[in-house]
Amino acid sequence: MVLAKRLPARPTRSTWFAPARRAPLRTLQREAEACLENPVAQFLVASLDGLVLLLDRHRQVLAVNAPVQALVGASAEALLGRRPGEVFGCVHAEEGPGGCGTSRACAHCGAVLAILEGQRTGRPARSECLLMLRSGDTTQCAEFEIAVNPLRVGRHELQAVLLHDVSPTKRRDALERLFFHDIANLMQGIRGWTDLLCAGDASTPQVADKLARLTSLLDRELHSYRAMVQAEHGNLRPSLREVLPLEILQDVRDLLARHAVGGSRPVLLRAAPAGPIRTDPELLSRVMLNLALNAAEAIRPGEPVTLSVHPVGDRMRFLVHNPGEIPKDIRSQIFLRSFSTKGGSGRGLGTYAVKLFGEKVLGGKVGFTTGPAGTTFWIDLDPLPA
Repeated sequence: MVLAKRLPARPTRSTWFAPARRAPLRTLQREAEACLENPVAQFLVASLDGLVLLLDRHRQVLAVNAPVQALVGASAEALLGRRPGEVFGCVHAEEGPGGCGTSRACAHCGAVLAILEGQRTGRPARSECLLMLRSGDTTQCAEFEIAVNPLRVGRHELQAVLLHDVSPTKRRDALERLFFHDIANLMQGIRGWTDLLCAGDASTPQVADKLARLTSLLDRELHSYRAMVQAEHGNLRPSLREVLPLEILQDVRDLLARHAVGGSRPVLLRAAPAGPIRTDPELLSRVMLNLALNAAEAIRPGEPVTLSVHPVGDRMRFLVHNPGEIPKDIRSQIFLRSFSTKGGSGRGLGTYAVKLFGEKVLGGKVGFTTGPAGTTFWIDLDPLPA
């Protein structure tokens, strides 16, 4: 059967989180037929507003509604037996030995947690789910509100899963939170130096220099948010020109020194290749600055942030390193748009913006490594793109 070949192969090792076992194809077909004949299941699939999936006890799809089929471009028959992350293209679904729910990252997935809670308690469960979805060679963030409800169809114990895409709302809230947080910080600095000038507690040249730096940062932040909105809508095009890698590192070092968090963290520059690269210097500097700011915020005053660049194969790798290791429970969520380690008042979009600008606009590849020796974020770029 063609469908059987579409299902992931039986795992060769145990799961990292949720059970990996899957139902045989014949069992899935029998349960799917029972769903199609049940009036309650028919009503749920046909009438609920949102994305509806009916799952068996192995978290495998038995039926989906029309919006799901339209979103993923596949028929209900083709989706039979898949798990939710495999339906929508979650990047972590391919990492687990048994597909969706079985990777290390799945331990922090709101969808998997809600489904397992519903199975354990036999009661409705609700959660939020932040996903990084892959479509071809590109990835994008998505945020869902998820409701899981138990459903009995004959002798079959099923679950009705309802997802509402709240990505536009989350995107707006995250941008507003970040915008007002950063602008308020810059305005506080401008007001502070203005008060010193009015009180006569500082020299005019000193204040003029500080105000010029702060207003330059303010203008840069405003351009950054405008560019982020354009990039999310696919309307931002890079302005390519040749630039020396060392110039990018020096620009980021100078910009970081103007930020309050960067002033007490020394910035080290490593030797850079002498030859030029062809890129958008402003966007690349913005990517590296976001990484440098995140690095500075993650360490104690006096600890260094190290900027470097070196060739990796036929690409050029720009790196930002800081002491300290990222906790295991947040590594898989680093590049999600609405995820933040800093609570309600934090920045929350630094690494997401890096992914957005670095991959979607500059055509690079973004990643990180972390361990006892420290944390390094990097972006690989084609040095001479067409």
